[in-house]
Formats: sequence, C-alpha cells, structure tokens
Amino acid sequence: MIRYPDPDCRVTLFTSPHCAHCPNVSKIFTSLTEQGKLNEFETFDLTTQPGLAEKFNVRSVPWFKINDLEFSGSHTAAEIEYWVSHANTPIGILRYITETLELGHLTQIENLIRKHPEWLEISLHILADSTSPIQARIGLGAVIESFSGDNILTTILPSLEALLNNEDHRVRADACHYIGMVPSKKIKALLTKCLSDKHPEVREVAEDGLELIQAD
Repeated sequence: MIRYPDPDCRVTLFTSPHCAHCPNVSKIFTSLTEQGKLNEFETFDLTTQPGLAEKFNVRSVPWFKINDLEFSGSHTAAEIEYWVSHANTPIGILRYITETLELGHLTQIENLIRKHPEWLEISLHILADSTSPIQARIGLGAVIESFSGDNILTTILPSLEALLNNEDHRVRADACHYIGMVPSKKIKALLTKCLSDKHPEVREVAEDGLELIQAD
C-alpha cells in the first residue's frame, strides 16, 4: 500500500488476468499514485482474492472504488482523473448520484446516503432542477420515499420548504409530496400553505398529504 498525506483520496482496485481493460485502468491509477494524487492505493486480483471481492460486492472487473464511490468497467484517464479530483466535492457527489440513479441503482444511493446523510441535501439539486434527467428524478423520489418517517428527512425540511417557492409547479408538487414524509410537527402548516398554491397539482398533493396525516 502506498500512502500520501494529501489529498484525501483512497482507491481500491480489483482486476483479473483475463480482463482486457484492467491493465489500462491499473496503469492510470499507478500513474496518479506516482504523481502524488492518491494517498492510498490498493489493488487486488479477483481470481486470488474471491472472498475479498465478495466483501466488496465485486461482480465484474475492472472494478474500483474512489473513497465511497464505486465504478465498474473501462474508464478513460480523463474520467478517472475527474473522479479522483471530485470524489469529495459536492459537484462530484451530485454527478455521481445523478448518474447512478439514471442506471437504476437506487439501493446503492440509499446506502450511501445512510452513510453520508449530508448527501441527501446535495441530491436535492436533482429535484430543484427541472432539467434533471427524468430517471434521476424518479430514482431520487424512490430513495426519499424509502426514508419516509425517518429522522434523516428532517435535515432537508428547510430546503424542501424553500422549493415550495420554485417557479416550476412540478418542483413545488414534488417538494410538497416529500414534506409529507418528514417526521416533524411543522409539516401540517407547510402542507396547509400548499393548499393555496396557484397550481391544482400542488393543491392536490397537499390535500393527499394532509389526509395521510389525519389518518395517522
């Protein structure tokens, strides 16, 4: 294992002797290590470390993990360098969440958010941007719903409340919907406020949310 004090970037790589793309990916990470851009780099052979591969849930190679972000398949040097330099940044985390949700890997994002609750706040940019990929928006909705009633949602309540003023009624409707899942005494007042929204879809979502609260 090679360590550098800075920056805080840790990489785990799994390869196989039978993998055509593995040597190139390994070469890229080796070069980045020699440049001092990684402070920790571990590489393992899938064929000789099957137990470890199972622990990391490695299904195919090349497979690598940059801090907590997992990747598989062939990647260019430019792509890998991007993730090495952005793995700890909000913009990089947002891009990773967006692209992973687009692929339908919802459980992966749910697990990451449980480990890093602050990432849920970052992911709300997908909701706030009406031009976000539809699959990412749908996926994020499913992830948020998986946290329904969980205290983790209280951390994003102020941001959801702010989205009630968004110009796009679809964003306001989504925000209203997710507010109804937050375990907070504030949500009744917020949903009641949505009843006066100028768009019927938002008002309908608010009505449904209030009905659920009353039923509980």
